[in-house]
Amino acid sequence: MSAAHIALLVATLLLFGSKRGWCGCTNMTSFSSQLDILLAEYDREVAPEGQVLVETALDVRHAAVYERSATVRLLADLHLNWNDKRINWNATDWGCDSALVGASRLWVPDVGVLSVATLGTEGDTSLRARLSSDGHIYWILRLDIIAPLTLQLTDWPQDQQEVDFKFGSRSHSSDEMLLTLSDLQHATVFESGTWELMRVRGAETELNNGHFQRRVVKWILVLRRRAAAHTLAVGAVFSGSVLLLLAATMLPPNTRPPLCAASAAIASLWLISALVRIPGGASTPRAMSLLSGTCICGAIAAASAAVVLRVSRCVTPPPNILRTLVTTASTFITLTPPEGGEAECSAWAAAARLLDLLIQALLIFTLFVLLCVYI
Repeated sequence: MSAAHIALLVATLLLFGSKRGWCGCTNMTSFSSQLDILLAEYDREVAPEGQVLVETALDVRHAAVYERSATVRLLADLHLNWNDKRINWNATDWGCDSALVGASRLWVPDVGVLSVATLGTEGDTSLRARLSSDGHIYWILRLDIIAPLTLQLTDWPQDQQEVDFKFGSRSHSSDEMLLTLSDLQHATVFESGTWELMRVRGAETELNNGHFQRRVVKWILVLRRRAAAHTLAVGAVFSGSVLLLLAATMLPPNTRPPLCAASAAIASLWLISALVRIPGGASTPRAMSLLSGTCICGAIAAASAAVVLRVSRCVTPPPNILRTLVTTASTFITLTPPEGGEAECSAWAAAARLLDLLIQALLIFTLFVLLCVYI
């Protein structure tokens, strides 16, 4: 690039830069004096005439769930836009079309948190408001809210928690102040942590309190837990317990209890360790229900194997109804004890074999149902 081109580029940048500064404010000292005079005659205790239309938007900066205390903390910016025709000037004569003014010098909407919150219901009002020459006012209210949360742990460790925050005026009705939702390009950045902010939904509702009706805006935050290790552990423990039980069904009753006990022990150890990590909530995690089911199945399978062996070793004459049942069932299935069994081929042994087949079928069906629920 030649020197002439560089000089032309610098001149163009200076020209547009100086023009932009000139279009903003030409004389800040004079403008500040005129603005002070305007605000001196302005009564910030009185709301603008007529119905004030306030556009609201929530920009969430951080949100996290604290499980031990069952609370959620929200750091957000509440954007408010409204018009006050008492504050307007001629931008050409004054040499400036906008200004930053402390919120304490203006009338601002008394928008606050109406939902249950333990801390941060008032918000931080230290940020200045931006005034425009046409009377438009833009102000950001900083929020740091800690609110109680009812934990829904059904899908733990892949659960999602929803919390809603309602905002509205405590002293103005809908005829005096009307809150509406405005579109906002959220500036939320990705955060690495236990909880991930999935989405933010806004809605407008009417709140009736006798003869006092006011507009309320609310935002629903959806937070998803990030716990890949817990998810892997649940899958591994559940799969291991189910495979041990399935392997136990392939063995004779006299060699089945050790595998059943191992399956129940694995599930029991996981349940004990999980109880330390999982807080109290409004629902029981599905993972704990599944592992509890496999633990119970393992115990029942071991007990049923002992019952089958006990029945097969009975020496008393069997009742006639048992003989009839065994004879009828033997036409459909083979009731001969499996190879390696110690029982003789008698009525009691056949009855034990029939009982064992029924218990195995019921156990496999139960495991299939648990697997379908897990998937």
